[in-house]
Amino acid sequence: MITSRKDYLFYLKEDQRALGAYTKYPIFADNIMILLTDPCWKFQKLMRKLEYWTNCKKHPVWKPYIWYLRKKYQRLSVNLGFSIPINVFEEGLCIVHYGSIIVSRHARIGKNCVIHSCVNIGGHGIAATIGDNCYLGPGAKIFNPITIGNNVKIGANSVVNKSFNEDNIVVAGVPAKIVNRIPQPTV
Repeated sequence: MITSRKDYLFYLKEDQRALGAYTKYPIFADNIMILLTDPCWKFQKLMRKLEYWTNCKKHPVWKPYIWYLRKKYQRLSVNLGFSIPINVFEEGLCIVHYGSIIVSRHARIGKNCVIHSCVNIGGHGIAATIGDNCYLGPGAKIFNPITIGNNVKIGANSVVNKSFNEDNIVVAGVPAKIVNRIPQPTV
């Protein structure tokens, strides 16, 4: 969760890196168009800005600006087909492309998550906890109060309704089951 300006800038840099757009000199980079035109990047910047202002600026004088940011965030969310509340994703979020993405406000998702379109996480009042470095394929449905470990890849159109606490696995199917293990490099 963003609790300071330093956190805010760190989250932005990590999100930019996850999208493949982070360079030391962005003006001279060949991927500058991501920063200028990508609607998912615009959404993520606005989401992080709203998180910063909501979490760090508690004085009543900022309420009109926070209200303005919320309305702008809500409008952009509807235009892109997102229903993503603030303070759910840790740093390094990568929304690959816009489309229907629905995330419960009770969900907690770790660092460096890659999420595709048509993903649904959580339900009414219940949600999943997803670890770090996870990949959520297109159309994945994750519901019930479950826990997903670190370095887990969830296949396209999978329905995950039970916990997978094990790390370094590939989960797929309806209902989801472990289909592969990701080998760890030996040092």
